Amino acid sequence: MVNSGWELTTFAHLDRPRCVSHRFRAVDNRRARRLPGDARLMPRRFPPEFYDRPFTTNHAVSVGISKTVLAGKEWKQLLRGVWAHRDVPDSRALRLAAVRLILRPDAFICGPTAAWIYDADVQDPRNELIWIGFRGERRPRARAGCRVQQVSVADDELQVVEGVAITTPRRTAFDCARWLSVVEGVVVADALAHAHLIDLAEFAALVACRRGLRGVAKADQVVDLADARSESPMESRVRVLLILGGLPRPEPQIVIEDLDGTFVARADMGYRRQKLLIEYDGAWHWADRAKDERRRQSMRDLGWTVIVLTRDDYYLWPKATVERVRTKLAQLTPRDARR
Repeated sequence: MVNSGWELTTFAHLDRPRCVSHRFRAVDNRRARRLPGDARLMPRRFPPEFYDRPFTTNHAVSVGISKTVLAGKEWKQLLRGVWAHRDVPDSRALRLAAVRLILRPDAFICGPTAAWIYDADVQDPRNELIWIGFRGERRPRARAGCRVQQVSVADDELQVVEGVAITTPRRTAFDCARWLSVVEGVVVADALAHAHLIDLAEFAALVACRRGLRGVAKADQVVDLADARSESPMESRVRVLLILGGLPRPEPQIVIEDLDGTFVARADMGYRRQKLLIEYDGAWHWADRAKDERRRQSMRDLGWTVIVLTRDDYYLWPKATVERVRTKLAQLTPRDARR
């Protein structure tokens, strides 16, 4: 008969620790048991707390859970070396709890990791690292999966959220603007401004008064391109792609009304004078796509031209995408305005 409680498999009474891992390996393939009153199947080899909070790889290994098991579909990796059950909903509290497991008391979270905690979707290759900042000359010991930065921050540029020291949203936007690419810096600034976590005028003032820091020239570009009206990271990326491609600056979130002034739809971005709208299609479900197409057709019925872009248009064919919009814009521009 299979034992009904995971705690009975810890074998605290055994003298040799390797007997613990051997016993856990022996039960790895046993059938999962159903918890009373819970529809979720919980393998008996995992402690219950693994199902409602983050844990580290080392913690899992210490109770006999192999890295191979963690790589299964039941678990999701929050940070390098930090995991959670797939059913635990994503939230700022979850992300902070994950960071708290690896953060030293004298350090703080900064850069792309801070942006991630504030729910900005950064797609920088280095975003997989945990960005840790420190003040002073004593550099913290390097840790696998972390990027340690010496950062000169004022006391009012740090805050403690649920036990985690983290740069404020405005300082986070500033650091991302100078450390990341211009495009990803804009993504962070747009997201934080749209969420009312930063004011773009105050963000610009911070950049202006920190002229001596590395990367401020790049941050100036981010200030110029940021727009709080952008409602998604891909909208920000497409907008910046068009601007850096030499096109006029598109207006985000254009509201379309009928002849009576009744609201009809709202487009991601576009050019009012040419009645050209640009939509990013991120829908993955057929019902969402059908709804979006009905909305776009209502805009076409009112005389608007709609260009729909996808992920491939941005990532695989960026130059062709810019030229596609440029060509259509030229076709729709009145002849007298071209002179």
